Amino acid sequence: MTSIEDLDERHFDVVVIGAGVAGSMCGLLAARAGLSTLLLDRQKFPRHKVCGCCLNGRAVQMLRKNGLESSLHSLLPKSTNSLAVRYRGRKLDIPMPPNVAVSRFALDQQLVFEAVSSGCLFIDDVTAAVSPLPGDSEPSDARACRLSASGQPPERIVDLRLSGKSVREAAGVTGLAREVDSRRVFAKVVLVCDGPGHPSLYRLSGFRASAASGSRIGLGAVFPRASADDWIKPGEILMAVAQHGYAGVVEIEGQQWDLAAAIDPLHLNQTKSPLLSLEQLFQSAGVPVPAELVHATIKGTLPLTRTAERIAGHRLFLLGDATGYVEPFTGEGMAWALTAANAIVPLVIQAVRYDWSNELVTRWHSVFRAIVSREQKLCRVLSAALKHPWILPPVLTMCHLFPSLTRHLVSQINRVPEALEIP
Repeated sequence: MTSIEDLDERHFDVVVIGAGVAGSMCGLLAARAGLSTLLLDRQKFPRHKVCGCCLNGRAVQMLRKNGLESSLHSLLPKSTNSLAVRYRGRKLDIPMPPNVAVSRFALDQQLVFEAVSSGCLFIDDVTAAVSPLPGDSEPSDARACRLSASGQPPERIVDLRLSGKSVREAAGVTGLAREVDSRRVFAKVVLVCDGPGHPSLYRLSGFRASAASGSRIGLGAVFPRASADDWIKPGEILMAVAQHGYAGVVEIEGQQWDLAAAIDPLHLNQTKSPLLSLEQLFQSAGVPVPAELVHATIKGTLPLTRTAERIAGHRLFLLGDATGYVEPFTGEGMAWALTAANAIVPLVIQAVRYDWSNELVTRWHSVFRAIVSREQKLCRVLSAALKHPWILPPVLTMCHLFPSLTRHLVSQINRVPEALEIP
C-alpha cells in the first residue's frame, strides 16, 4: 500500500502525523509493540530539513537503547567533540563528550525504514488534519479532562489529502483531483509530531501554538565542504554569534556542511536576502564565510520559539517540536524527541489495549515535564543570552574562569533522564 486511495475508511490503533525523529521513532516503537500503525508526512521522502544535524550523547544512547546504533553507524556520521563559540573575534572552545552529526535527509529516512521494517505503514506526500471533538476547543487541559471519556467516540478521525504537487499532478492528468485527493482514517490514538505550530490541528482551536514575541526565523542549508574551510577543525561544532542571530555549522557525511541558523526577522527584511544576512553574521562574529555557502539552497522556517497551549486531549498526544520549540544548540532537540517517543508509547499501548482514560492526559503532562520541560530550561537561558549578545562577553569570561562549571552544564545537556537510564 503506497497511496491514500488505499487508506479510505481504514481503522488503525495508532496514527502518527509527522515522520521526523519523534514521529518515526513513535511509529517504530508502536509497530514493535504489535499495534497497527500508520505514519504520515506531508513531504516527499527522503527530504532535507532545516535543522541542526547533531546527535548528542543522550540521543545516541536512546538509539542504542532501541537497537538502532548499527543503523546510525551505517549512515557514516561524523564525530564531534567540541563546541567553538565565536563572537566579535572572541573565542570560546568547549570540550564535549563524543557525539555525532548526520544529515536529517539520511537519518529520518533510515528511521522511517526501520519503522516500516517493524510493520508500520508509511505514506508520504500527504497532509493530515485531525477532526475536532467536544473539548478540543477548550484552552485548558484541566477543563478538558473533566469531560467524561465515556461520552467521547472510541476513535479519532484524521482527514488526508494529497500534498500540493500531487494534487496538481492528479488534476492535470485526470481532472478529478477532488475525488482522488481526499480520504479519511480512524485511530484509537493520534500522535501529533508535525513540528512547530502543528498544522494538523488547525481545526482544534484549543491547541494553538503562537510564536513568541521576538521569535527568530530558522534558516538552513546543506552544501559541500571546501578546502578553504579548513579553519574549522575536524570534530568541531562552530557557533557564530552576531547581534542579529547565530548560526551553527557542523560537518556531516559526504564531506558536506550542515548549517542551521536563527535570524532576527527584521534583519532579514532589511537585507532582503538570507544569504546576505548569513554572510553578515559570519563577518560580525569574526570568522570567514564557508566557501560554498554562496551556491547553497537556503531554506527558511516559520518563527521558531513557541509553546503549545495543550499537549494532550481525548485520544490525542503531542510530542517533539509540536509541543513547542526551544532553540537547541548541540543536538538537544533530537534527544528530546527520542526521549519523548520512548516515554509516550507505554501510554499509547495502555490506551489501545485497555481503552482510553482521561488520566492518560494528566500522566503525559507529568511525564513530559519530567523528561523534557525541565531539560529545556538551560537552552531557554542560553537562547535568551544569544538574543542579547551584550550578555555574551561576561558569559565567555565566566566560562574561561570556571571550566569545571562549563563541563557540568555540557554533561547536564547530554544526561539521560533517570527514568530512562540505560544499564
